[in-house]
Amino acid sequence: MAGDPKLSQMQPQKIGGWDPRHVRNLNTQSAALTRLNKPKNLIVRALALPALLTPLWFQPQLGWFWAAALSLAAVAWVWLIPPFTKKSTGAQTWLQKAILGERMWLNRIFVPIPTPYHQKALALLVIGLLAVAAAIWAASTNNLPVMLTGALLAYLAKFASLFVMVKIFEHMKNAHPLYKSWRNIPVNDNNLKVKTG
Repeated sequence: MAGDPKLSQMQPQKIGGWDPRHVRNLNTQSAALTRLNKPKNLIVRALALPALLTPLWFQPQLGWFWAAALSLAAVAWVWLIPPFTKKSTGAQTWLQKAILGERMWLNRIFVPIPTPYHQKALALLVIGLLAVAAAIWAASTNNLPVMLTGALLAYLAKFASLFVMVKIFEHMKNAHPLYKSWRNIPVNDNNLKVKTG
């Protein structure tokens, strides 16, 4: 897909005095993005919801303080885990395309994306958040059917959103110079000189 020619002619907008070229979220080599675009890390992230719900399920035995503390610690651990592998270069896998598509969706205030993609992504986000909220409530009240249903809906919504993010990436990857540069991540050639020297 070549992208929308109208979008390719649009310049990133300045929002509230911020120049998007200086916004850290546009940095595809940020530590957060490096953590998220690894397949193994995606599996670990998928364990975040059970890790969040399990202490809440045992809240009657643990008490509210320890249940909440363990749940927050589990979520923090998943977010702070280091990358399992080296930094990736460009969008090579389906997952990397989904992660970059998600970043493009988050940057839509600076570089607009087509409205249908935004609406689908927003709807899946709302469904996922409502499902997680229902699962959390069910876990804290020991309602097993509702907890399992909420968790399943949350996973399905997230999985479906990854497909939407890949579509956003494929549509936008050539639609703006900013996104073209994302696929050409510079590599430090000093390491190559050391190896060949």
